[in-house]
Amino acid sequence: MKISNTPDSNFISVIGYGTFITRGLWKNKFNVEVCTVINYSRIFPGNNWFPYALKSAGSFKALKFDVTKEEIYFLDKIEGVNNGLFKRVMVDILLKNNRPSSAFMYVPTEETIVSQKLALESDKIDRWKEKIKKIPEVVRKFPDLFT
Repeated sequence: MKISNTPDSNFISVIGYGTFITRGLWKNKFNVEVCTVINYSRIFPGNNWFPYALKSAGSFKALKFDVTKEEIYFLDKIEGVNNGLFKRVMVDILLKNNRPSSAFMYVPTEETIVSQKLALESDKIDRWKEKIKKIPEVVRKFPDLFT
């Protein structure tokens, strides 16, 4: 497990790109900032109530925040890691001023991709951004999510 670049090695950097943003899981976390997730695209299929991140040549904006080692296991539970729904993977990100870094992100497992028929073509415009824009606190605190 790679620990974040924070001075305190008890913290782990995580990417919030879907319900972690809309449900406020970034609140009361350390080092919350907008980042660009590279080599992935966020899709929001019409038949789902949450988005997915799929490997691609693209990128999208998300929130990076730091959690404790204990909190990461709680997030694993929320994301259904033990049930094979999502898996936690290390991804490359760009922080402010294009500073490279990395963080954990939850992506669908192969089984989820197949069972939900997930494909980049199902959302070419990142429709989840419209969901995020409906949350005034997020828009106010993180305007760079939409640039």
